[in-house]
Amino acid sequence: MARQFISIKQGDADTFTETITNLPSLSGYSAEMIISEEDGTEMDTIDGTIDELEITYDLVNETSKKWAPGTYNFETKIWDASDHVYTPSEGIFVVEDTAEEDPS
Repeated sequence: MARQFISIKQGDADTFTETITNLPSLSGYSAEMIISEEDGTEMDTIDGTIDELEITYDLVNETSKKWAPGTYNFETKIWDASDHVYTPSEGIFVVEDTAEEDPS
């Protein structure tokens, strides 16, 4: 499991990509990133898009502008139909305050 640090400005869009190396294929797998507060309360879940052995999580403006600035935890989960669950990465997820208003 990889330890990661993700930082995003409130209201910005970004992409988090991870490559899975300990499985031969991700065919039939699903993926999500779970963002939670320090006490374990889930703040949001982002579905991942799988391509070969790479998973992409799109953090979009519509979602990130709702997140309060602060420091959170995150973990990514992948699983198959047989309920084999893996946690490829986890770490700190920081939402930074922004000085600019959302233009939308």
